[in-house]
Amino acid sequence: MIDETSEQIRKRFLELNVDIELPEIERRLSDLAERFKVPIAEAERSVVSYFLRERGIKREDYYGTPQGAASSTRIADINQSEQWINLHAKVVQLWDSTSPSIDQVGLIGDETGTIKFVKWTKSKLPALVEGKSYSLENMTTDEWEGRFSVKMNRTTRIQELDEAVETQDQEAQLVQIDNINQSGQWINLRAKVTQLWESEHESIDQIGLIGDETGTIKFVKWAKSNLPALVEGKSYSFENLVTDEFEERFSVKFNNGSSIKELDEDIETADQNAQLVEIDSITESNKWINLHAKVVQLWESEHESIDQIGLIGDETGTIKFVKWAKSELPALLEGKSYSFENLTTDEFEERFSVKFNKGSSIEELDDDIEVGFSATEFTGAMVHIQDGSGLIRRCPICNRALMKGTCMEHGNVDGIHDLRIKAVLDDGTKVQEALFNREITESISGITLEEAKEMAVDALDQSVVLDEMKKRLLGRYYTMSGSILDRYMLVENVQLVEGLPDNGIDALLREVT
Repeated sequence: MIDETSEQIRKRFLELNVDIELPEIERRLSDLAERFKVPIAEAERSVVSYFLRERGIKREDYYGTPQGAASSTRIADINQSEQWINLHAKVVQLWDSTSPSIDQVGLIGDETGTIKFVKWTKSKLPALVEGKSYSLENMTTDEWEGRFSVKMNRTTRIQELDEAVETQDQEAQLVQIDNINQSGQWINLRAKVTQLWESEHESIDQIGLIGDETGTIKFVKWAKSNLPALVEGKSYSFENLVTDEFEERFSVKFNNGSSIKELDEDIETADQNAQLVEIDSITESNKWINLHAKVVQLWESEHESIDQIGLIGDETGTIKFVKWAKSELPALLEGKSYSFENLTTDEFEERFSVKFNKGSSIEELDDDIEVGFSATEFTGAMVHIQDGSGLIRRCPICNRALMKGTCMEHGNVDGIHDLRIKAVLDDGTKVQEALFNREITESISGITLEEAKEMAVDALDQSVVLDEMKKRLLGRYYTMSGSILDRYMLVENVQLVEGLPDNGIDALLREVT
């Protein structure tokens, strides 16, 4: 990936009559991507920005401008972000927008494939119609975790075509759930509704899990699809669903073209006989489990659909839990130990949680369960603060950080302010990613939540908080301790360390910031 990206950067500069040595590009990319674990797309932008400043080149000269710079291409050839392109494509599917800033969102396709598009409300472009073909000029490409999309802006031009654009064969095939390994595919399924969850957004009619003999998968049924209601425990034939993927987790979506037919037969689902497990053995989502655990911490629930939320733990570690109000289960008490049966596992950003449902059961134990915490320590220089740090908003329902005001699970919600830092520390031989909660962030940065909100209001931009944190923290050495969760350390204590050598870190920071 570094070799290929370096070649692309060098080739683009050569087109501008600027010759940059390939080893120099590779060295800077490697430092960021491999040594400091910066995502490759962000590393590429930092390296390009460095050379643009060094050579006195304008960003628009490198990336291209809307006026005549966009090149006609095919969807399958889109392999880079921040490019201006033109497409001839058909609107394959329109999805419901959960944000007022997005006018339309969905899939467009040509003979080589399909791609997600976003049309911003502020662009004031004409409405696209599902099934119509268009000439789309001056769109920009975007990329998130290896998946490309296109965005329409104020400079985009839309013109309906008389001739229909041929798209790849989208005749839905009957598949099994464990064969779903690609997004944007049309499929048919024969499956049972194994669980219905609370829908917290008016655009979502139903959401939950469906399953067949090979596994289970999340589904979303939009309100505008006007499809009949699904019943938990019933088996159905589903036609013309579309697969989706987020952070390597697949789901299926119902749309206006989908159909639902109840089956007389009962679909056999994968063995859901819950087994008693320990928390540190939870490595997969959508599994039914039993636990013996203590309620370590209860958090305040900000939504009426959630009865209780917090942390439970056993000898091997702790895990977040959510107990829905409709499950009508007895209240849990902090510090008490329980036997929990028929919970389902969930995962978000490689962090697992468990959910209680109507089929779950709770029984208090006489024994007091010891809760294990595996703490570790790391000393290094803070070399990078990742996006999503500083002043953020969290979903009041699931506590996830919002992206542009939208929760990936619950849609457009009124978020709650919080502070956090997602940092990368380097000790000269290895790196450690770390998560700092509000309390630790306030302590290490010297900025309280109230002060951060005031800064954002004064500047009319909450990114000023992150900028200020970078000024205060980057390049300084810290000793931190906490528990390791996948690649992150969940920091519980941190101290500033004075007088350690920079190992070349200060020079690198000057180059990329």
